[in-house]
Amino acid sequence: MSNQERIELLEAYKLKERFILDDWEDRELEMPIPEIVHLMRLEVLKFANFLIAQLKADVSNLQTQTQLYFNAWDNEFYDQDQTEFIVEVEYEAMRIAGVNGDKMMI
Repeated sequence: MSNQERIELLEAYKLKERFILDDWEDRELEMPIPEIVHLMRLEVLKFANFLIAQLKADVSNLQTQTQLYFNAWDNEFYDQDQTEFIVEVEYEAMRIAGVNGDKMMI
C-alpha cells in the first residue's frame, strides 16, 4: 500500500467516533467524565496526525519514530485502563500506517 493510500485511510480513521458508552461497557469499565473522554479522543487524533506527517515526510524509520513518539508521550493524566484503551485504539492507526504495534514498548 502506498503512503498516499495509508494517509487517506488514516484521514478516514480520524472521523470514527471512539470512546462511546458502548465501548466502555464492552470493556466492563465505567465511562470517565466527558472532559477525560474528550482528551482521550484528542490523543488519538494527535497520534493519527503524527503518523500522517511521518508518511507525508516519507520517513525511512517509521517504526523507530513511532517508538520515540510513545517514549515522549505524557500519559500521566490518564489512569491505566484509560491509557490501555487509548493505545488499543491507536493500534488500528499503527496497522494502517504500516507500524508493527506488537513491537512497541508503551
